[in-house]
Amino acid sequence: SSKSSKSNGPPQGQRKLHVGPTIRICQLNIEGISRSKCEYLERLLKKHSVDVLVLEETHIKHTHLFNTRGRITGFDLIACNNHLKYGLACYVKQGIEDCTELKHTTIAGVFTTAIRVGELTITNVYKPPLVQRPDPPLPLSQHPSIHLGDFNSHHTMWGYEDDNYNGVAIVQWDSLEDKFPLFDAKDRGTFHSSRWKREYNPDLCFLSKDSKGNPIIASRTVLDDFPNSQHRPSIINVGIKVPVITSTPEPRWNFKKAEWETFQKSVDTNIRWIPPTTDAFNRFIGIIKAAAKRSIPQGFRKTYIPCWTEESEALYQKYSLNKSPATATAMLESLNSARRERWKSLVEETNFTHSSRKAWALFRQLGGENPAYKHRMTIRVDAIASHLIQTSKALALGPTAKKWLTSFFSKVLATGKI
Repeated sequence: SSKSSKSNGPPQGQRKLHVGPTIRICQLNIEGISRSKCEYLERLLKKHSVDVLVLEETHIKHTHLFNTRGRITGFDLIACNNHLKYGLACYVKQGIEDCTELKHTTIAGVFTTAIRVGELTITNVYKPPLVQRPDPPLPLSQHPSIHLGDFNSHHTMWGYEDDNYNGVAIVQWDSLEDKFPLFDAKDRGTFHSSRWKREYNPDLCFLSKDSKGNPIIASRTVLDDFPNSQHRPSIINVGIKVPVITSTPEPRWNFKKAEWETFQKSVDTNIRWIPPTTDAFNRFIGIIKAAAKRSIPQGFRKTYIPCWTEESEALYQKYSLNKSPATATAMLESLNSARRERWKSLVEETNFTHSSRKAWALFRQLGGENPAYKHRMTIRVDAIASHLIQTSKALALGPTAKKWLTSFFSKVLATGKI
């Protein structure tokens, strides 16, 4: 049930550095399982390297129907909670042996199915739209555990305009059981209503926390539309995955580490041999380039981890030997600490007085916008022409002049040239 890195350092040419056991889960309200949907799922699961698949609304009453309608190549059906109108199913990738079915429940119309993969307990949940949640709304589970599925509950925390009884019940359960909602408001909705032409988030995921209050390290990605279902699949990545950046293969100059005295001495020594004529320009350029190569470091890192310090490397090497979760956590804390210091330094050095361009560039990367630029773009060219005519001292300016001025400023704003 786990896939761990076997290298002794950050892997070259990979996008993620796996530290410790990792697992990838796909969750989907399939709105009726069928052979054609399973064939589509086979390609989707392979593309995203999925280990566990949890489905809601299978619409299967008897388990033996999974052999014809719900067979997925490369996956085994581990647990199901059958119902003709609703129903749940949990699949595990073939080759993962450390997995067991725990239990399935149907309490007050709310369906659940739980399995354990390695040390992780995964509880699949489905609440029909018109059913009110019982008290407690969901079964308990020990850390580490995940509750995910179609909750059919409204709350402003998940992008809804208002709260309903079921949404409030889930938030209260979340607080009492100290769970962590894995939700990002920037993600697309998990449900696209064909009737209302809007997106909602009935499909949710909640993570358990350890004794220190730290939730399971996980991330969620909502995929594109799924055929013959208004719901979209979600991929939940569980485990420590450190991003590894692949650089653009272009040489760079590191001016921060340049030896400027060496550069100056090299240029001064050789420039006296060049006559002050235009024919000697290329020789001058050659001297500059030669001095730069001697005194300014150049090149680029093919792959690197941002804020990966010597302490992070030492902890990673230690983890490679002892495979201790505590060491993995310490390595992650070291990386996060370096990132916080980098962010703190970036914010402190941001100054609108000395370099407003850099400040606005950072602001736009964070999703902001230059209000002055936005205001400037709302000014109409015909308004500029009208103002010039009204304030001009010339007496012969009329509609023709206004038309010409409007055309002129339209060209200026479009091309930036006069």
